[in-house]
Formats: sequence, structure tokens, C-alpha cells
Amino acid sequence: MKIVQLILLSIFLFAFSCKNEGSSSVMEQEVNDAVEQAIGKTSDEYNGKLDELLTLEIASEATAYVPNEARKDYSKILKDPATHSVSYNWDKGRMKKVNNPITNKEMNVPINDFVKIAWVRNTTLDKFKFDYHTPTAEEIKKANEVMDKKLSEMVGEGKATKEQADLSKEMGNGLMNGQSYTEVSNVGDYATWNNKYKQLKVFYKGLEFEITVEVSNDESVNKQKSIEVAKQIIKQKL
Repeated sequence: MKIVQLILLSIFLFAFSCKNEGSSSVMEQEVNDAVEQAIGKTSDEYNGKLDELLTLEIASEATAYVPNEARKDYSKILKDPATHSVSYNWDKGRMKKVNNPITNKEMNVPINDFVKIAWVRNTTLDKFKFDYHTPTAEEIKKANEVMDKKLSEMVGEGKATKEQADLSKEMGNGLMNGQSYTEVSNVGDYATWNNKYKQLKVFYKGLEFEITVEVSNDESVNKQKSIEVAKQIIKQKL
């Protein structure tokens, strides 16, 4: 559940870092510290070079899209390379139904098709299986307790208001609710599908990475494409 706590702290940072420059730098350090505590020191082997792992050619082959029509997005929001990502995006005029948080009604929004790799880091098989398993009720309870303690500390130290902490708590609960994983066979040494966020988590020879492909509103299509991309990365690059 450490990853869930990390995501919560990340959301806290980006939801409230605009308040003032000083508190932003303090909260960014809080998130970076949480990253280090949750995932440990990561290898620099792929730092700044994720596009050599997930290449445009691999993404184009999986999607059957024209390479020179893609827009590459390399994200390095936090300092730790494990949090970085690279994606290739194509504008295919696809629309996606999303829930409007104000009206609580579904609405159609334009969205790009994309292929993305993230969370490239060194780990062990045991830790990988622990990090990406369906959490039990007891684990969720403990994660909530840790989250409450952390937010209370930030309020007590003046790094956040109670209102900000309450909102972060609500967002954190939303992230944890419905979290589940399904094992995927014949991909790397071990792989699992995040049923909530529709991402493929892969473990291969001590390396972990996450693949997200969205080229359809059909989850089964995106899942199969994610598997294809992961297999090609392993075959061509690892």
C-alpha cells in the first residue's frame, strides 16, 4: 500500500502547490521523500532515456498509426527517475465518456490515442507481487491510518490547512476504492493488470515497468495492445 500513499501525497502536492512558492517547495520535498521511502533508490540506467525503452517504432507497430503523426510527451515532474514517463500521442478524433464532477452526469470529451511507459525501476519479484495485488480490507484500513497520520502532521506543522487535508483524504480514498489486479500470463517473468486504472504492470529480470495503451473505448482492446507493447519491449530492448 506504500504506492497508494505515494500517489496521495503527489495529488496533495499538485492540488495545493499553487498556494504559495514557499509551501510548494516544502510539499515537493515531502513527495520526493515519500518516493524515496516507498521505492528506494532506483537505477539511473533509464534516467532520461525511457524513449529508448519504449520507442516510437514499437508504439507505432502496436497501434498501426503513422509514426510522424505522433506527439511525444516526456514527463519528469518529480526528481526520481522512477516517476518519469514517456508517451506517444495521436489525435484520431476519439471521444470518451467521462463523469462531470459538477453535474454528476456523463459527458463526451475528445481524447488522444496514446501508448505510455512509466514506473521503470529495479525491484524484486516478491516486492512486485506485494505492490500490485488486490488489497485486503485490513491493508486498506492500515493505509488510511498512515494517510491520516501524515496529513495530521502536515496540518500541525502548518504545511496544509484542515480543508486541504480533508480534500486530500477524500481524493486518496477515491484512489484506493475499487483497486484490484488480475494476473496476466506469458508476459515477462510476471505481469498483472490494474483493473481500475487499466494499466499493465510487468516484472522482468529485476526490472519493473508500467504500460498504458488507450486506442479504444474497449478495455479488452487496450489490454491486448498493452501486452503486445510489453512483449516487444522485452524482445527488442531487454
